Amino acid sequence: ARPQRFYASRVFFAEYGRSESEGPSEGPSFEVDETVSSPALTVMKAYSRFGWLAVVNAGLASRGFRICERCGYAEPVPLGPARTRRQHTNPTSGHPCSGQFSPYHLGHRFMTDVLQLRFDGLLASRASETLWISLLYALLEGASAALGIRRGDIDGTLFHERYGAPPSLILFDNVPGGAGHTQLIVGHLRETFQAAYERTSRCECGEETSCYECLRNYENQYYHTQLKRGEVAAFLREALEHSGAVGQPVQ
Repeated sequence: ARPQRFYASRVFFAEYGRSESEGPSEGPSFEVDETVSSPALTVMKAYSRFGWLAVVNAGLASRGFRICERCGYAEPVPLGPARTRRQHTNPTSGHPCSGQFSPYHLGHRFMTDVLQLRFDGLLASRASETLWISLLYALLEGASAALGIRRGDIDGTLFHERYGAPPSLILFDNVPGGAGHTQLIVGHLRETFQAAYERTSRCECGEETSCYECLRNYENQYYHTQLKRGEVAAFLREALEHSGAVGQPVQ
């Protein structure tokens, strides 16, 4: 039978490096993107074809999965009070098994094209974690609309690399090995920011929340309660006004 699908997976940026055998590298060099930077906000960008991403599924309510060490049978750790181990069916032989269960979070790593965005300045210093996760998904939607990239082909995550500094936004090609989508975004950040602003400012849902017409999708369900359309629209408007880009048509 087809296994039940859980929308509990989260993607984390791991490191830069050409291969696992060579170990991590220092990563790409950053440059300021003048099209969206201003005295109030500095946006720095770096692109690499060698970004390692880790995908982790923590199960229901982050309780993980219990896996039989003998036969490989697996199931989500059930919600509610812990239950004693029960007999189960060996998925290969179909016979009863009474092997011992061990708890795990499931995951894997893959390499793909990565665009890392760093933010500095007054606007960045007063932003909240809610703003950053909302901005991430606003830019992904903006890139899809402005550049004709299928939304499912790109994704993103936050990367807390420096203590006390705003998190970096990691945009990546959602296929191992990359497909060149994030490389296209590198040269079109202004169009991406503008399209993100238009999407979040024109949506009719409440400004203190979000919906599937602006920031939400099935893959980011983990963050739905944190995505706030009004907060990110205000940030993007202020950023674009300072850079002189707000209201300019998307090419």
